Amino acid sequence: MKRLIQLNLLLLLISSVSAQESQPKEKVLRVYDWKDLNVQSTNTKCQIQIVSMDGMSVLKIDSTNDPSLERASGNYPIYAPFEVSPLKITNSVIKKTYWVACEVKYENVWYGNTAHYNQSENYYNIIREEGCALKLLTYFPPSASGGDERIHEDQFDLHGTSNWKLYKFAIDRTKFESLPTKLELKLSFAGQGTVYIRPIKLLEVTGSWWSPEQIGLFGGIGGSVIGFFGGLLGLLASIGKARNFVLTTMKMFIALGILLTIAGFVAVVSSQPYAVWYALLLPGVILTLVFSLNLPSIQRRYDELEIRRMTSIDATGS
Repeated sequence: MKRLIQLNLLLLLISSVSAQESQPKEKVLRVYDWKDLNVQSTNTKCQIQIVSMDGMSVLKIDSTNDPSLERASGNYPIYAPFEVSPLKITNSVIKKTYWVACEVKYENVWYGNTAHYNQSENYYNIIREEGCALKLLTYFPPSASGGDERIHEDQFDLHGTSNWKLYKFAIDRTKFESLPTKLELKLSFAGQGTVYIRPIKLLEVTGSWWSPEQIGLFGGIGGSVIGFFGGLLGLLASIGKARNFVLTTMKMFIALGILLTIAGFVAVVSSQPYAVWYALLLPGVILTLVFSLNLPSIQRRYDELEIRRMTSIDATGS
């Protein structure tokens, strides 16, 4: 009985972890090539160019905003930060998007302690360790008619010098229980530095039986429910209660395990993503083995308890 409980707790743990770590295959939904976009900025503190690098068009943003040229308060330079918004996406393609992929490299991006000057209050707000940030703003419909759009913001900090790096923004499609209406890519600068951005890619999950959210729910909720019932059945069997319920439920779980295993093999043959067939095969095999191996011993346990009960009745009656 203890083995049944331990094995089902293991099922709960493995199913939950696999649901969190497994990721479906990604497919490029759309590529935004800078040479096809009209990227402009009226900010005098930066220069924007489209240059050719490694056989592709690259957006080059060169910030000339040097905080050391501003007034200073103690050891903290004062600056006027600014933002550049090179890409806004408002078409329906974003409703299918799960990730926004940006390949970025940067050179001599300033990063350090700074101070903002509040003119209305004649006060210096000390801001520590600010520099450059790559941001993605995801816009959602307002919660009520006439309300403001709801915005979810993610960012990666850039500082110093780095060769090409891949940054991926996950589109939280359930953030406000609605689909996004607009995506906006931004760069915020505090000081000087040069940032290069390759064409932006929108990624989707295609050919998958389930979305990433559904896979997570399948593993998390399914594993929790099965683990709970496994522990409950083991407890009831150990005290000899609810024989019909325990044995019937175990047979149902064996049948469920066989069905999940078959579905997992079909997913493999159908070239489904790893997260799909793994989420089927793992619980299917565990369910089938755990409950099949424990069913005979639990049946014997109930038979032994029944024999003891009958023997006790006979002894009392005599």
